[in-house]
Amino acid sequence: MAEVFRSTPQAPGLPETLATVLKWRDVPIPLSEEDFTTAIGELTNVVEVAGENPDAGTRQARAMARMVMGNLHRDHGLLDHALPFYDAALENPADLDDGSVHGKNELANLYTNRGISLLTGGGEEKLPAALEDFDRAIALRKDLPLEEEPSIRWGLSAGFMNRGDVLHRMGDRSAEATAAYDEAISHLKQLPYAENPATLQRYALAWANRGLVVEDPAEARRCFDECINLLSDPQNPQQLLTLCNAILNRGRHSLQVHDDTEATAADARQVLGLLVPHEQNHPAPAEMALQARHLLAHALIAWLDSSRKGPGIAEDWIGDATDTVEDALAIERLWEQRGVEALRPLASDLFELGLHVYRVCQPHFFADFLVESMDPEMSPGAPFTDPRFQAAAARNLQAAVNEVAQRAASSTLEPQEMEKQQKVLHMLKAADHRLSELQRAYQSA
Repeated sequence: MAEVFRSTPQAPGLPETLATVLKWRDVPIPLSEEDFTTAIGELTNVVEVAGENPDAGTRQARAMARMVMGNLHRDHGLLDHALPFYDAALENPADLDDGSVHGKNELANLYTNRGISLLTGGGEEKLPAALEDFDRAIALRKDLPLEEEPSIRWGLSAGFMNRGDVLHRMGDRSAEATAAYDEAISHLKQLPYAENPATLQRYALAWANRGLVVEDPAEARRCFDECINLLSDPQNPQQLLTLCNAILNRGRHSLQVHDDTEATAADARQVLGLLVPHEQNHPAPAEMALQARHLLAHALIAWLDSSRKGPGIAEDWIGDATDTVEDALAIERLWEQRGVEALRPLASDLFELGLHVYRVCQPHFFADFLVESMDPEMSPGAPFTDPRFQAAAARNLQAAVNEVAQRAASSTLEPQEMEKQQKVLHMLKAADHRLSELQRAYQSA
């Protein structure tokens, strides 16, 4: 009988290799840990196999596999791991750019993706390198057949939007950034944006971002309005967040440029109406809802100035301000319990605003608000150990004690008012005692 030998596994051919690359390039993000590991394993195998086959098609597949590995690491927050893959893919740009339209577009994709990673996680020192990458991508695409290939125009618009973002972050380059967004808008309006949710999102975002960089205030407001009108009926979460961000920027514009607190409050309330149903389900709408409450609180406390008057009676808007702050802190504590700490900076600002309003307008409620916001036993998730919360609590508590003690010592007070001030002072000292207890407990833990 003839001896039978087990066949040796054959390396995948170019069609199979490209199919593997395209499978993971187009997969919905985020991946499970298991799928992420599988993807990196399969793509690593593509790179290793391609190393033994130096023909042009295989070199292109290898470069694309490295780009996709970079994209997967970037899209899962592993920016430091993404850049080496992009750099390796760019060791020989001709591996992707074979002179064809497809090759030039793929190389532009690679430059764009590396630029986004530099922009997202590289800090200010990496901004010039990111700008170079976006400019390379633009240069590659601008002479390609845009009318024949709408996807190339789509990619070109991304290059100009990213260029505008970098220039904005660099500072003092508003005119260049505005010009970049103008280019993006001119290309996006030539695509069927009304029929495509992704194109509509990018088109609206370009208008919103242009409003942040244009120097003329009236033009900035027009840009925010353009975005808001385009997304008046948001079709997905991304459009909803872009719409809310534009409304918030319009509200900030009303406050900072026109000192129109009522218009600001109206925009902040509109955002809350859109996002409150979603803020307990995902941290992104929760963070934007906190921004809306932050803006609303600033509009409301502007009426604490004795030279101004808010709408209605003072008790209503003071109560609105404190409710706004307390709602925000409750949402922040909810996400703290789920392990999300990104909302703390906004929450600490709102905590400080709440302390100020209670101290000035309702000192008899100050101690309750302070302890409820700081004590994790009373309010699970309260970020007691955060130094920003501790500093705000200590500073405002001392100011409140001094103010109430001074009032209590006044010889002109009626006995009933004297008793009231003494009661408030007692509550403040009790709050101070509770914070001291918590501090000792955490230090000994």
